[in-house]
Amino acid sequence: MASALDIVGGPTQIRVLRVPGALYRWKVQNGTAEQHVYVQIADALKPDTFEEPLRSAIESKGESVLRKLLGRGSVPIRIKITSAGITEVGIDHCARPCSV
Repeated sequence: MASALDIVGGPTQIRVLRVPGALYRWKVQNGTAEQHVYVQIADALKPDTFEEPLRSAIESKGESVLRKLLGRGSVPIRIKITSAGITEVGIDHCARPCSV
């Protein structure tokens, strides 16, 4: 029996010197396993200067993007939000543009 993916914690800000911008960790319940998803938001991004979907992605610390991806049945390892757009990194560790 497949169980629904659900956000069970976050966002928790993580202070990392090597990563430019803000880094947040979300906890996702995937069946009996708990997985962490990391969301990196570039420093210079302010929600009011962007259109959707970047605006809500920045405001919600990536939750809006994460919910859409979970709705599709995928749990990324990392989501990167920059002025160029939204990128997701899956379990294959390949970065790809996120179509939200």
